[in-house]
Amino acid sequence: MNRRTMVFAGIFLASMGLGAACGEKKESATSPEKVTAQEVKKEAKEAVETAMAYTQQQREEYQKQLEGKIKEYDQKLDELKGKAEKMEKKAKAEAAKEIEALQNKQKAAADQLKELKSATGKAWEDMKKGVDSALEDMEKTFSKALSRFQ
Repeated sequence: MNRRTMVFAGIFLASMGLGAACGEKKESATSPEKVTAQEVKKEAKEAVETAMAYTQQQREEYQKQLEGKIKEYDQKLDELKGKAEKMEKKAKAEAAKEIEALQNKQKAAADQLKELKSATGKAWEDMKKGVDSALEDMEKTFSKALSRFQ
């Protein structure tokens, strides 16, 4: 279990305790409700499971966004290839080099995404930073290439 999940679970449990302590429920002095250790364990387990499910949802959303960006870059590459075909011989050769470099960057980003899908915990966070950086670099390179081929 990663640190973020543990922190979230701790905050959740603490807030539940505060909420219960601040409630306006009036209990009679003769029959106070007692909380058992088993009930606390059950609620803690549920909180951890909820936190883990939320984290998984966030990861899946992020991965879907990345897949969408990679598909977008596929379309941009096709657009660049179409423009390159219409160029003169020398410009076409330069464009082919740029397109090849872009394809390599795109493949590297797609490979990182595959690795990211199987990573867990801290490794996932570290890989996410690397993928974000690679995509940012690829976006800048695509923008420069598109502006040259206008």
